[in-house]
Amino acid sequence: MARNNRLGATDVCIEPAESQGEKQSRSMKVKLFKWQAVTAAICIVARSSILYFCTICTIRELQQSKHPALIPANVVACVFLFTEMMFTLRRFFAQHLQAIAYGPKAAFHPHLRVTGNQVPQIDVLIFSCGEKLSVLLDTARAACSLDYPPDKFRVSVLDDSNSVADAIKALKTQFPNLFYSARKRTDRSWHKAGNINHGLQFVASLPGGPCELVAGLDVDMIPEKQWLRHLVPHFCRNPTMGLVCVNQRSYNVPPGDFLGQLLQMDQMQLVRNTRQDFTGEGIGTGTGWMASRVALDANNGFAIDGICEDYLTSVDIAASGWKVALLDEDLQWGLLPESLNGHSKQAQRWLSAVLSFHQALGTPKRSTNKGTIKFKFIADVSTIAYGMGMSLCYFGIPLLVLSGLPLVVVHLEDSGQIRKLLVLGFVDFVTQSALGFLESWTADFTIYSWHEPSHLWHTPWYIGPFLRRWFPRFAALTVGTVSKFSPSISTANESSEDRYTSRWKRLKVVCTECSVLPHLFVLGACIVGGLSFLNNIFYQYDGASKFEYIITHVGYPPALFLWSSALRNACTPFWYALFVPPRMEREKYLVRDEKSGAAYPTREAKDQRHRRVKEWHLVFTLVYFLGVLIWSYWL
Repeated sequence: MARNNRLGATDVCIEPAESQGEKQSRSMKVKLFKWQAVTAAICIVARSSILYFCTICTIRELQQSKHPALIPANVVACVFLFTEMMFTLRRFFAQHLQAIAYGPKAAFHPHLRVTGNQVPQIDVLIFSCGEKLSVLLDTARAACSLDYPPDKFRVSVLDDSNSVADAIKALKTQFPNLFYSARKRTDRSWHKAGNINHGLQFVASLPGGPCELVAGLDVDMIPEKQWLRHLVPHFCRNPTMGLVCVNQRSYNVPPGDFLGQLLQMDQMQLVRNTRQDFTGEGIGTGTGWMASRVALDANNGFAIDGICEDYLTSVDIAASGWKVALLDEDLQWGLLPESLNGHSKQAQRWLSAVLSFHQALGTPKRSTNKGTIKFKFIADVSTIAYGMGMSLCYFGIPLLVLSGLPLVVVHLEDSGQIRKLLVLGFVDFVTQSALGFLESWTADFTIYSWHEPSHLWHTPWYIGPFLRRWFPRFAALTVGTVSKFSPSISTANESSEDRYTSRWKRLKVVCTECSVLPHLFVLGACIVGGLSFLNNIFYQYDGASKFEYIITHVGYPPALFLWSSALRNACTPFWYALFVPPRMEREKYLVRDEKSGAAYPTREAKDQRHRRVKEWHLVFTLVYFLGVLIWSYWL
C-alpha cells in the first residue's frame, strides 16, 4: 500500500548542497561500485579455482596416504583451506551481493538543503542514560542552535537516569524551545527503544501536538548547524520517504589511532553505508536520523524486540511501503571510547546488536516478507563465515604454524604442480587485493584493502556474542561480558587519569583489566612457530628441499600474510599500553560559539577522517609473492 507523509505538497525552497568537486567524487564512487561488482565476480572465480586445486591435491594425498602419520598434515591443510573459504564467503555475501544485483540500476540520493523559513515543523529528541553532564549539555546547546527557524523545531532531552533535570531547566532560560522528560523508574523497559517511544508520546502531549517530522540524536553527537536543512528536502521531494539517516563521524580521534577505531568507523560509514545508499537499501544508523511522524505512528514507534532498534525500525518501515535513505553526508560528530577496555566493550556491543538484529528478522512478524527472508539468509551466512574466519585466522593459523605441519598439500616431486599452486594463489591474492583497493579508494584510502585482518585482535571479544547467539550454553566460557544494553560510547573509559601517568602502570592495567591472555597466547604461538620455521630453513633444509619446505609451510604467501596479521594484531594491546600518546581533553577538540555557548569540532578534529593508511604489509606480501613465483621457475 502506498504511504504518504503529507510533506510532498509543502511549499519549500530546495537547492543543491554539494560543490562541483563533491559531484565529481560521487560520480567516481558510482564507477567504483560497478567496478567492485565485476572485481568481486572475478575474485569468486579466482578463489574457487585455488580452493578447488588445493582440495583436489589434498584429497589425492589423503587417498595415497598409507601411513597414519601423514593424516594430520592433510587435516591441517584442510583447516587452512577452510579458513580462506570463510573469508571468501564473508566478502561475497556481506559486501558485494547487493552491488552485483543492483549496480546497473543504482543511484545516490542527492545532497540538498531547504532555504528560507517556509519549512516543516520538527521534534528533535536527545537520548540520555547517565552519560557525562558536560557531554549532554554540549549536544543540547548545539541542537538548540541549529540553523532552523526557532518556532519550527523543539528539542526534548529524554533522560533515562533522572539526573539532569536541574541542568536542563537552567539551560531552558537560554533556549525556550528546550524541553525535558524522564520515564518513571518503574517503566524502564526496552532500553533505548522504550526511551524513544516515550519521547514520541511526550512531544505529542506538548502544546501544538506532534510535529510533522521527528529527528534523533545520541547524547554525544554534536550536529552541524545545517543538519535539519539537509534532511528535510528528501521528505518534501518524496511523499513516501519514511526515514533518512546520515553517517556517524567522530572528532576525538587520538593521535596515531593505535586501536584503529577510525578504520572501523570508515569501513562502516564510507563503504558499507555508502553502498547501501547507492543500492537503495538504506538502513538505520541509530543517531542523526529524521523520520516521518506518520511512518513512525504506523509502525507503532520504534521496534522493541531487540537491542538494535535502529536497524529493526528501518526494516519494518521499509516493509510497510516507506522509503529509507542513508546519506553519505557528514552532519554529526560524536565521541570514540578513550580506552582499550571501552573500545572492546563497544566492539562487543556493536556485534551483539547486529546478531540481535539477525535473530529478530526471524520472528513471525517479519518472516512473511520475502525481502526480509532473503536478507536474513545473507546476513546469517555472512556473520557465521565472519566469526569462523576471524577465529580460525587469529587462533588457528598460529597453532597450525606452531604444529610444523604443511599448510598446503602438493606433490613435491611435481614442480609443475607447485607452480600451478603459486600462479593460482598469486592471481587470487592480486584480485582480492584489487577488490580491497577499490573499496579503499571509495573511502579515499582511509581504510586497508584487506579490512578483516586489520582488526583480528577483536576476535576474543567477538567470540562471546557469537556463542551467545548460536550456542547459548557455552557463552559463560567466553572472554568478557556485555550487557543487553549499554549507554553511549562517551562513558566507555575503564580507568582514571592518574593510572595512565606511567607506561608500566598502563601495561599493568591493560594486563589485569582488559582480558589480554588470549592475545598473549597468540603472540607466544606466533613467535615460537616463527622461530621454529626459521630454524628449519637455515639448519634443516637446503637447495630445492628448502624451497619446498617454505612453500608448503608458513612461507606460502597467503599463509604468511594471515600469520603476520595475527602476530601484528596480538601486539596491539601491549603496543597501546607502552606507547599510546597522552590523552587530550575533549575541550581541545572543540571551538565554542561565544553567543550561544554551543561547541563544535575544530577543523583539525574533523580532518582526522582524511588521514590515509599506509599498506606496507600488503606491499611486502605482494613483492614476496612475486619473488617466490619467480624463484619457482628459476629452480
